[in-house]
Formats: sequence, C-alpha cells, structure tokens
Amino acid sequence: MHSLALFGILCGGLMAVTWAAVTTQPPPLIRTLSAGGDIGPQFNVEKPKEPEDAEFWHKMGLRQLEKTIKQAQRVKENSYQKKARNIIVFIGDGMGISTISAGRIYKGQYLKHGHGEEETLVFDDFPNTGMAKTYNVDKQVPDSAGTATAIFSGSKTHYGAIGMDVTRSKKDAQQGRVQSVMEWAQKAGKRTGIVTTTRITHATPAATYAHIYDRDWECDTEVPTESVGIHVDIARQLVENAPGNRFNVILGGGMSPMGILNVSEVRTTNFEGPTETICRRGDNRNLPGEWLAHHANDSVPPALVHNRRDLLKVDVKNVDHLMGLFRNNHITYSIAREDGEPSLQEMTETALGVLERGDESKGYVLLVEGGRIDQGHHMNYARAALHEVYEFDLAIQAAVNATDPEETLILVTADHSHAVTFNGYALRGADILGAANSHEKDDPMVYETISYANGPGYWDHLANDSMPQNSSNFWMPLKQFTEEERTAPTYRHLATVPRKDETHGGEDVAVFAYGPGSSLIRGVFEQNYLAYVMSYAGCLGPAKDFDDSCENHKVEDKPHHAKSSATSMAATLNSILAAALAAFLRGHML
Repeated sequence: MHSLALFGILCGGLMAVTWAAVTTQPPPLIRTLSAGGDIGPQFNVEKPKEPEDAEFWHKMGLRQLEKTIKQAQRVKENSYQKKARNIIVFIGDGMGISTISAGRIYKGQYLKHGHGEEETLVFDDFPNTGMAKTYNVDKQVPDSAGTATAIFSGSKTHYGAIGMDVTRSKKDAQQGRVQSVMEWAQKAGKRTGIVTTTRITHATPAATYAHIYDRDWECDTEVPTESVGIHVDIARQLVENAPGNRFNVILGGGMSPMGILNVSEVRTTNFEGPTETICRRGDNRNLPGEWLAHHANDSVPPALVHNRRDLLKVDVKNVDHLMGLFRNNHITYSIAREDGEPSLQEMTETALGVLERGDESKGYVLLVEGGRIDQGHHMNYARAALHEVYEFDLAIQAAVNATDPEETLILVTADHSHAVTFNGYALRGADILGAANSHEKDDPMVYETISYANGPGYWDHLANDSMPQNSSNFWMPLKQFTEEERTAPTYRHLATVPRKDETHGGEDVAVFAYGPGSSLIRGVFEQNYLAYVMSYAGCLGPAKDFDDSCENHKVEDKPHHAKSSATSMAATLNSILAAALAAFLRGHML
C-alpha cells in the first residue's frame, strides 16, 4: 500500500509538471542530475588517471589501430596491409553531416541534375567510411586548431593549440611540441605540400608545419609580450623551419601575414565577419622573398605566383618548389570569385603536377583544405557555404582522376561540424536554400529548410517594428525579403540565438577513404586515429613498425626486380646456348 501511494504521488507530481507553466521546476528526481546530488556513477566526472598528453593519445591511436586490424583478421580480411605511396587528405572545414547532405542536393540543383536529392558527391562512392569524435581535450565542441593537430599529429590537444599537446607553455616554445605527418613524410623521403582556400597561416594548414601556443599568432604583431622572443609567429615558421620550408607546394591566401600586402586588391562583394579582418606584420619582413632565397640553389628556380594565369603557366613537371599567394586574406568565396583567383580544383591539379615525380621520388603527402565552408557557416551564409562544398567536390574529383587507386590513399573528412540544421518538410526537389513549408498553406510561419542554431542571421530576420500586432511571431516573414536579397551570396539564413559569429557543432564527423589502407577506416573512433592510419598505410611515422607489413611490402617489391634479373640471366644463357648450338651445327656442316 505504501509503494502504491508513493507511485501515486510521483505520478501526480509528474502530471503537475506537464500541465504547469514552463517556469515550474522539474521534480527532485530529475533535478539531482544537474544539481550535484546523489547521482549514478555514469555521471561521476573524474580527472583522468594520467595526463592526456601526446603519449596518452599515442597509446590511444595504437590501441585503435590494433582493434581495427584484429577485426579485419577475425573475418580473414587483409586489405588493411596494402601500402600507400601517396596520401592526400581533404579537409572540408566545418563540413558536418548536415552540410554534406545539403551540399549534395545543392550540387544537383546547381547543375540542374533532376531534383537534387538523388545527386552524389564524389566521395559518396568511396568504399570505406567511419565516424570521428572531434572534441578537444578541454572543449566538448572543438575548434580547427585542436582538431587539425589531432588529425595531423595524432595527439588531441587544447582548443586553439597548434602542433602542441596539453603541456604547452606560453613561455617555452619547445614544451609539448608534437611532430606532424608532414615531418614523418619528409623523413621518409616523400614530397609534401599544402593547398587551402584560407590563409596559409590559418589553423588547419598551420597544423601541418607550425608549433605554437595560440592559433591567432599568425603575425609577429599578434604574439603577446610575454611570449615575444620565445614563440615565433606562424608565418615565420612556414619559411624558417622544417617541415614548412621544405614543402614542395604552398598554395592559398594570406599575403598580409607573409609581409607582402597588396594595397590595390579589389573586393567586389562585401562579406562580413571576424574572419574578414587580418593581421599585418610589424617587422617589415618579406617572407615570400626569404622563401625564394632559401630555394635559390634549387636545380630549377622556385616559382612564386599571385594570380590564376601565372599559376596555370607553371611548368609543374620541372619546378620543385612552388608558392602561390592569391589574396591578402582568405581566397574569396567561390560563389563571388574575384578576377585572377584560382579555383580549389586548379590549385589541386597544379599541386599534384608538382608533387608527382614517378619513379624519381618515394611519393608524396598533400593536404587540400576547403576552408571557406566553415567561414560561410560562421556568418550564416548558407549559399556561400554550400557552393564551397561543390567546389571542394570538384577538387576531390580532380585528385581521383589524376592518381592511381592502387598507390594513393585519399581521405576526405571534416575537422568539426557546425550548428546548422536541415529542417523538414520540404517537398522533393524543393530549393535546398528555399522555404521548407511554403506548400503548407495553413502554417502560420514560413521558414527555411536551412537555418542555424545561432549566429548573426538572428538580427537579419528579427521582425522589430514589422511584427504584426497580437502576434507571438517575432521573426520577419520571408516574403519581405526580395528574390534578389535571398539569392545574394551575403544573404544570411535565420539563426535563433544572436551571436556575431555562429558556433561549431559537436557531433561526430564522417571520414571517407579510398585507396590502399582505406579499409582501416571503419566504425567510430577518436579523431587522432587518422594520423595513425596515414602512418601505418604510408609506412612513415610512429605506426610504420606496428607490425611487419611495411617490411613485407618492401620484400614484395623485390620479386619484381628479381624476376627482371632472372629473365635477363635466362636470356643471356639462351644466347650462349644458341651460339654454341650454331657453332656445333656449323662444325658438322663443314
């Protein structure tokens, strides 16, 4: 009887909560989960037993590699042992699952391929996929610096850190440094390069070559007083230190942090946001000029280009070192490309031409970043962001066309997602950038298929004085925007929480893989595992000696040479025998 009474009280309490005003507090049983009360062990947050430094993540990466290989061995599948001569990593910055889905439809509709939903992106057809957990060591939702460090160095780290683990220090530039896959590749004799639509000093490309406490220290003027003389700015690290100063290809924006500001640069479309501002050097150094001097003794002179025309004229089969800087800041969103700017596809094709040297080299490792997907989302520029996905897809197609699937591992992924939402319930074939419910005539509010949880689009759509009297809807009706306004590159989609800069999203991101070693991409894993996939598949860095597969791969190459030697020996022996037989016959004929 007592239990039934208690049950009745609880049910009554829950019903009261259901019907009460929204300000009513939840019952104590629920409230304890967030009030630090007597909660279950699954909610008990403890500090790690060991610091989550590079060694910790090294163990995690090898553990995941071992787990993946054992899963393959269990089903007698051995394709994981295939080795990649070349590795290309495509990072769609901010390209979460919702962006991929919307970008796929945008591509189909932009190209007028049917309704759009049935369209495919190039990497949709890659044979292997997985999901990567993107959190930083100190943040549930990450930034590009920490995630790129995880991808390229195998160590998760703090939000904002580049090439350094959690032991980093503002007053010690050597503390916490971690090597990147580019350093591993160069030690293995491979050629290396980076291509990006952002500044070449921006977080993602910088994680391939820089080691710095804070991602914002792109110019000398950004390094704080306490770190001056200790930490060298990112731009200088690119031209002064390995692996950056050994890159065969460097293509992107960022003339200003490199010290060659173009004061006459044309800006036709006025895009807004924090990312549109850029630091300027205070030391008057011309870093591209110093880069040219560094490579002055190359057998073929290095090439420095600043526009599409000169980029496409580069003799890629002979030039050994190429730098292309095309804007003071980031390269313009492709939907509003300025004259003289190359596309990501053109930069990728040029980079591959410089990196590929056939039997004259041991292969290459290349980063290609579609960096402005992220920045479009930050400003709620959905059209600009989705067009960047389309441009990114063209670059991937170019790489697939130009490489041998038997020797090139291609990874396509994102560093993190965004707070962008793909809403219901638009009709099949409806404009992905249009209204989701315009066909539902009784719906009191017409809303867009693509909207954001937060960002500057909040103010653009706020009704203000236009809000109808006696209405609870404080959003301005979509019909009050003209067609010209809604199709402009700078049109912002609605955001429900006001922020000057929309946030990243924390969900897992997809990883698509193609080529030798691609079967290592499966299931859900920590993002730093990708560095160990590249290490193991490319026979470089910390996982190259994980098992005997790299040595076996070298041995497998020997039979080809041995076969050639045996063939040559057999041919020689046949010639000797033939000559002897001919002499014998001549003797008998005489």
